[in-house]
Amino acid sequence: MSKQPVRRLRTPHIHNLRDLGGYIGDNNRIVKWNCLYRGGSLHNAEREDWSMLKEAGVMTVMDLRSEAETRQFSYRVPEGIAYVHSPMQRAQIDFNRIEESAAEAFAKSLKDGYCAMVREDGDLLANALHQLTERLNRGAVLFHCSAGKDRTGILAAAVLWLCGVEDEDIAADYQVSYTYNKKGINLLVGGQYEKLMPMIRSDAENMENLLEYFREINLSEYLEERGFPEDEQKELVRLLLR
Repeated sequence: MSKQPVRRLRTPHIHNLRDLGGYIGDNNRIVKWNCLYRGGSLHNAEREDWSMLKEAGVMTVMDLRSEAETRQFSYRVPEGIAYVHSPMQRAQIDFNRIEESAAEAFAKSLKDGYCAMVREDGDLLANALHQLTERLNRGAVLFHCSAGKDRTGILAAAVLWLCGVEDEDIAADYQVSYTYNKKGINLLVGGQYEKLMPMIRSDAENMENLLEYFREINLSEYLEERGFPEDEQKELVRLLLR
């Protein structure tokens, strides 16, 4: 029996957790509900959260964070859910060492920073898409980083782009992260909330700039050159659109 479509999953300890279903893609086909989820860090997840994820059909968790982050904010998945570590960038992040000025600079750099991440670590994006496609054949997948906004946002944008979702919907999906993170970010950084506040902004222009870059580089060809071939791209779209 199919589950009732819900955009945001209201779990107690996982912030910015939502279903990527419902968007219109190529040939007016719809991205399937209850198939692909995006979210923030799971390191505070408790039994109730994991039970809700299982009820949502999640079979695999894809962790897009760096090695340093997985050590600093570690977690273990329960039996019945597979774990895949697929970092989206080579840079290491330590939240304890981020100063307010650095957080503000980070926020200002996002407009070009997303493009730089795809340009410099495109092979990691291609690998994440490969892992995602492979795992979707086994059931629903949840992918996440720390805030569920930057690396998660780039992967979500690439997936929706390949499915033919329009720019406005991709940007809107990205933009809402700020709303959901304002409350949930304390689960990640605790007393550092005010200092790191600039880092959780998700202005639409950041994503709009990235989508324009996708066009410039011809994302599909770019990914194929970096290890995510055309046949796998078509398989991903087949798995996600109905």
